[in-house]
Amino acid sequence: MSISVVRIDDRVIHGQTMTRWTKARPVDGILVVGDNIAHDKLRRKVLKAAANDLKVGIYTVAEAGDKIKKGIESKKKFFLISDSPKTFAQMADMGIDFGKVLNVGPMNTRPGTKVLGRTVAIDQDDYNAFEDIAKHGIDIQFQLLPDDEIKPWSTMKKKYDSMS
Repeated sequence: MSISVVRIDDRVIHGQTMTRWTKARPVDGILVVGDNIAHDKLRRKVLKAAANDLKVGIYTVAEAGDKIKKGIESKKKFFLISDSPKTFAQMADMGIDFGKVLNVGPMNTRPGTKVLGRTVAIDQDDYNAFEDIAKHGIDIQFQLLPDDEIKPWSTMKKKYDSMS
């Protein structure tokens, strides 16, 4: 498989992505999926600029299946990223194969969220999306940086449930 990391990060492409993750898991290009991102011309420009010399493709969920399949079949290595677990839940429900591990990075505080840890805050919609993703047999791993300890969805779920 030529997808070296599949990740949720609410900032998508930024300094840590470029200096830490692309060094820990070498990549030749970045595939960004998200309807909100794909339809935002300014955000598209900012993300492409943040990627420095890496090629960036930004796609809607509807376009993702074909683009991810081409990425997997390619000899190049790709970083697949979105800003929301809902996007990955949609793709899993559509039968799009993006691998068996989903890495979760920053999901910063927003209205209506519960803070589960350093830079991780989720709401009920995020929770439902993670549950859906897990039902597809995908291992959800919360990890801010490549050297950080991985926390599984089961741990984060228990914490969320205890706050209800």
